[in-house]
Amino acid sequence: MNKSYVLLKIIALFKRAIKRSTVDYDDLVTILSLKLTLDDRKSSPVNSNKSKLTGMKANLLMQGLFGFLMGIMMFMPFDLFYKIAIVAGMDLFFMVLFMISDFSSVLLDTRDKDIIMTKPVTPQTMNAARLIHVIYYMLSLFLALNIISIVILTVKRGAMILVGFALMLILLSFFIIFITTILYSLLLEKFSGEKLKDIINIFQITLSIVTMISYQLVGRIFEFVDFEMVVHIKWWTYLLPPAWYASLFVVIVEGERTSPYLIMSVLGIVIPLISGGFLIKSILPKYENYLSKLQIEDGVFIPKNSFKTRLKKGLFKLVSSNHQELAFMNFTDANLSRDRKVKLMILPNQALGYLFPLIMILPFLQSSDGLLEGIASLKGSLVYLNVYWAVVMFASNYEFIQYSEKYEASFIYDTFPIEDKNTIVIGALKAYYIKYMLPGMLMVNVIFLLLSGPESLLGLLITDVMSVFLLILRYKLSSMELPFSKEIASTGNKNVASTFGLMAIAGILAGLQFLVVKNNFIAGVIVLVLAVLLTWWSYIMSFVKSGYKAPEN
Repeated sequence: MNKSYVLLKIIALFKRAIKRSTVDYDDLVTILSLKLTLDDRKSSPVNSNKSKLTGMKANLLMQGLFGFLMGIMMFMPFDLFYKIAIVAGMDLFFMVLFMISDFSSVLLDTRDKDIIMTKPVTPQTMNAARLIHVIYYMLSLFLALNIISIVILTVKRGAMILVGFALMLILLSFFIIFITTILYSLLLEKFSGEKLKDIINIFQITLSIVTMISYQLVGRIFEFVDFEMVVHIKWWTYLLPPAWYASLFVVIVEGERTSPYLIMSVLGIVIPLISGGFLIKSILPKYENYLSKLQIEDGVFIPKNSFKTRLKKGLFKLVSSNHQELAFMNFTDANLSRDRKVKLMILPNQALGYLFPLIMILPFLQSSDGLLEGIASLKGSLVYLNVYWAVVMFASNYEFIQYSEKYEASFIYDTFPIEDKNTIVIGALKAYYIKYMLPGMLMVNVIFLLLSGPESLLGLLITDVMSVFLLILRYKLSSMELPFSKEIASTGNKNVASTFGLMAIAGILAGLQFLVVKNNFIAGVIVLVLAVLLTWWSYIMSFVKSGYKAPEN
């Protein structure tokens, strides 16, 4: 707790102003110091025994790699509006996903009320600590994503670029935090108990999808005409935050004063300020009371005896090799249905798995004369290989199965009369595939079968088999604990390195399928047989020949 943090040094600069407010300065510093210390102690997937990078530091390093790729774009001979719109779009995308996947647990954490609020701490101090904690990491994420772009553009365009990025840093970060918190608060005010938790999950999934779609719309603002990029301002352009901040740069750096850029610049400044004022005046004073609704339990979870449930149980019996494995499949399925925080980590990526393959075919449709002509041009094509994007999304979620709200109960594994804990892992993997990956693969298969035509059926069967192989590979790429035995960290849950590795392997498999199979039936059959043999061999080598080995700490 004696460790000096940059955030605490910044807070010290405003000590007098804070002491004149309703916030207790000493309590604020103590709470923030505790939160930052706990963040540093969170384990990180890219951390090793020799590495000093832990928790958020390792997570920010990975985001810095994305920032490096964004910085390369600054050398392109594109218009400043285009460059900043793309940068702001990526910032918005990563920061919203960060709020949903990593820091929603902070915004909706009821433990603060149960532990800290039992001490003589005012609600204003607690709310200020929570807000500052989130803002600090949002600003850190922004800098990690943009520092390379800031340096390059400052050298090329001058010091006014720093003013633009400073404004975008503050306004975009505040906008995301304020809007997310306000929307959460509206849900907390209107609903309670289990219904509230279900609606929050739906809201978070919807928000991630909307962010993905809006990010894709940013690129539709521009068109190439005679090898020059032309900006087309349409009515929906005014609804896109990346366009607001790109306009702000155009006004500040290039001195453009036309009404569309001025209007969007004003929107980028006014809307975050209005949102912030509404949050501070109307939402935060009631926020702790809203959070108490999350502790209301409406009843015990009882699965319905629906056709879907009976079908799933039948599949469990079909693929299980013994009664112990079947028991752990049912155990995994029940926990995945009950544990809301685990579902919150899985479902947004699951939804993006449905959406991302379709987004990848938008350029094909856009290059055609019309939507119907574009869809017709996909018949007989190999566009179905975009299904591998869905496979990566679905398989990368498997890592989350090791986390749980009730991770302390994992001691029960040691009480089971089983010699090899590999049975637990196999049951969990099969249950996850049937619960999440199988329905996902069926849905995207149907969509691309309709788009590509019956010629794609054999190729889609190959991708289905390879989805099992990639799921097994995803397990082998990560050093994972037993299912539901690890605490859900407020930051750094996702193993980004393994996800990139899986993405690269999926890309290689898609490329090989493109080169070898195409629409050749004989080649397709041979590849399908080889895919089945490869998947079966990987299963045998991963689970039958080798037992479960706990990861080294």
